[in-house]
Amino acid sequence: MSLLRQLLLSVTLAILVILAGTTIFSIGSARQYLDAQLQGQSDSTATSLALTLSQPSNQDPTVRELLLSVLFDSGQFQVVEFLDPTGRILIRREMGDGRDDRVTAPDWFSHLLPLERHEAQRQVTNGWSQLGVVRLQASDAYARNALWDSTARIVSLTVGAGILWGLFVAMLMRWLRRALQDDVTARVQAMAQAAAGDELPPVRHPAMVELREVAQIITHAHQRVQATAAEHQSRIESLELELNQDAVTGLANRKYFINELRRLLEQSAPGQSEDGHVMLFRQCDLQSINQTMSRQVVDQWLRNMGQLVLEVLRERLGPQAWLARLNGSDFAFVLPMVPGPVAVRVAQAVGEILQAQRIQLGQAGLCRWRMVLTDFEPGEGLSDVLSRLDEALMRAESAGHTDVEYLPGEDLRSLTGGRGGGEQAWRTLLRNALQEGWFALATQRNPSATSEDRAQGLLTLHEPGASEPLSGYLFMPPAVRLGLSAACDVQAVSLGLGWLRTHPGDLVLRVSLASILHEEFRGEVAALLADMPDQSARLLIDLDSYGLVAHRAQVTAFAAMLREHGVRLGLRRFAEQPEALLYLHEIRPEYIRVSGNLLAAQADSPGARRLLAAVQDTAREIGAVVDLAAGS
Repeated sequence: MSLLRQLLLSVTLAILVILAGTTIFSIGSARQYLDAQLQGQSDSTATSLALTLSQPSNQDPTVRELLLSVLFDSGQFQVVEFLDPTGRILIRREMGDGRDDRVTAPDWFSHLLPLERHEAQRQVTNGWSQLGVVRLQASDAYARNALWDSTARIVSLTVGAGILWGLFVAMLMRWLRRALQDDVTARVQAMAQAAAGDELPPVRHPAMVELREVAQIITHAHQRVQATAAEHQSRIESLELELNQDAVTGLANRKYFINELRRLLEQSAPGQSEDGHVMLFRQCDLQSINQTMSRQVVDQWLRNMGQLVLEVLRERLGPQAWLARLNGSDFAFVLPMVPGPVAVRVAQAVGEILQAQRIQLGQAGLCRWRMVLTDFEPGEGLSDVLSRLDEALMRAESAGHTDVEYLPGEDLRSLTGGRGGGEQAWRTLLRNALQEGWFALATQRNPSATSEDRAQGLLTLHEPGASEPLSGYLFMPPAVRLGLSAACDVQAVSLGLGWLRTHPGDLVLRVSLASILHEEFRGEVAALLADMPDQSARLLIDLDSYGLVAHRAQVTAFAAMLREHGVRLGLRRFAEQPEALLYLHEIRPEYIRVSGNLLAAQADSPGARRLLAAVQDTAREIGAVVDLAAGS
């Protein structure tokens, strides 16, 4: 209910109460007045009659009876009687018991508002002797009619006043509603619909002074709001810059990164080929850097590093490129609508800048960067992309290499039926590389506890026209997803055997688990090894401990085939899969690489010391060497 309706209703109820009270009091006053008049009439008439009968000339019984009859016939008294001194009634005149025809008031009114019984008696004397008593009872017929007429007039007047008030209230509400609609509501609606910088229409002159004041207040308020709108907008823009900017480096912050990535994921429908990539890199030794250097120096180093990376991004992607600092040690940027090969080359360029900007940490060497890359599709969930970055970062940290860890999305959207442009770009690149022979083997000497005359081989892809080759760490994950890892690993084994033909020492090659699980891979590798038995004896295949636990049968069969051709085995990432300890005797590796995390934990963890001791004991029994200097 509106405030106006409530106000009018309360006033109406108050007026009704006043009218009802006035009516009741008026009727009661009239009734009391009539009762007093009847009683006074009875008293005065009884006195007059007693004085008249006390005259000697009127003491004759006949005259006395005549006087009483005349008084009774006047119709103003219900009962007229004369009693002797002993109380015996000598003369009595009384109206009948039926309803008096002179009464026009209804019976219910007479019962609702009854009049009192008005009697009066006086003594009739003759000198000092008492002759009798005159007793009168007044008739209330005329008084009742008068009370009924008065009550009818008062009630009619009250009802009429109520009806008039109701009509007045209805008209008043219509007038007030129209006034509010014209002078207040219209102005408020105009203010709500007015665009920035628009002026309100001029103030009209309402019929009520209050509405005129309200209209003026609305106009003044609009003017004040309009005057401060530009200031507020500029303040909001400055706050947005502060909220979206890192205070130390001046780069975008995590909020800006999340909002931009969410916008890219949501702005396009799946299947429109507007996928892209996200790169994240982490400074693993920021805590140690803060402990060895002052805060000002570290902040300046972070600013310089950020600006150098941002320059590389703008050089390759354009001036719209940006870089975000997610927290103290994590940085990230988005490559929208960039195919996989181009994104990888950008990531490699960023990695070169980061490696060049590393800080010396005393005897611990240079600080370490871990770099990861993943792709995304329009319509993909933000949490899925971030989870994939976290998983890739964990893999990069556990692997310990300085290359970019590339982890593409694994789930295909039902609407796209595939990866779209990103997947097609990788498929085209890898197939052309296999057909045209763009692969090469990059080797580096890797002295360890197992042997000093040993090289580590890594498959690389040299695309014609590219400024730098692609590392196997970058193109093997998409090759696994596309089912081309087996063909790439066959190329690696072939190139490795060719390298052993012209170089002395041993060569270590990594083979992916997906290739081992491929049905034709074992036969193709066996054919290559059979053609070059001398080189096969100097070849070591490095396997992941996870494959020995998760796919024991396939890995064991592959190891048996390698031993038949004189190829030795190595096992890496043993600390992440301690269950592989149960199956070491089945493949009998030449070395077992234990990660630095386990070595660091043994100082404080009895479990780590026992695990390391068990590994060493088992390796001693099967004739393997535990490599404690390797990272993974």
